Amino acid sequence: MKNFLHKTLFIASFFLVTFNANAQNELGLQAYEQERLIWIAAVIFLFTLCVSIDVLRRRQQKRGRKSYNAQKEKINFLEEKIKELEEMQTKPSRINKPKIQEEIVEMSGENLPQQTFTSEESHDEEYTSSRLKGVHGDSLRVVENDDVGELTMVSTHNFGKLKEIQPKEFMEELIEEVKDKLPDNVSIDAQIGGAPKVKINPNSFTKAINALIRCSAHTIEGNGKITISLYASLGEAQISISDNGRGWGFDGQSSEDIKTLDLAKKILKAQNASFDMNAQQGKGTEMVISISNK
Repeated sequence: MKNFLHKTLFIASFFLVTFNANAQNELGLQAYEQERLIWIAAVIFLFTLCVSIDVLRRRQQKRGRKSYNAQKEKINFLEEKIKELEEMQTKPSRINKPKIQEEIVEMSGENLPQQTFTSEESHDEEYTSSRLKGVHGDSLRVVENDDVGELTMVSTHNFGKLKEIQPKEFMEELIEEVKDKLPDNVSIDAQIGGAPKVKINPNSFTKAINALIRCSAHTIEGNGKITISLYASLGEAQISISDNGRGWGFDGQSSEDIKTLDLAKKILKAQNASFDMNAQQGKGTEMVISISNK
């Protein structure tokens, strides 16, 4: 581009000098000045045109580089996702495997043969939660997914773009979902008020809150109650989970519940939420999750 500009200016200057010599011989002084101004204007126009073309060319190159880099980053991201999927297929996780096993002792007056398990299946059993090992008296035994395994998988994934939600509707749906997963001796008291909209990942947030509610139920002996509240405080949405159980940290508390608490806190804090807990031995526990709307 620079060579082209130099050539253009050289040619224009050559014509200007040549014309000056001819004009001085053939024209008067006034005509000479007019023609000279015309040639100067032509040179300025050509120079401006060349500069404009060069600026446009540079801008197009810059846009082209940005587009190329963006496409390259997108391809790298997709390649990483493909690798993750391939690793998950080649190394399936033993965690988070729901099992349904029929334990029928008698049918039509005949005893069924005993079911045997391999060592690998027995090892998988260690990863299941002790929350629902079975329903006594029924012929169907359900081994439920454990919260530790589920939250571990959730916490290792990217939450992606957060979604703006209405906390009131979100908590109402969450409570309806978790009711069926609590023991019969535990009831829920919902106190859902108004709160500002927040940005979260609904799926992972739901799993974390549900796990905390179920862990609270584990601290309750006999008939008990879990109170779930939603309210606004200092421009934030606050969720309170309180129970009248033995209080977190009681002697003999399951290590799975402690791990679940740590994982749930990690998931919540990754979404601009803070977590506070107040436990009193023999009286109960209150957990407060504050979600910023920023």
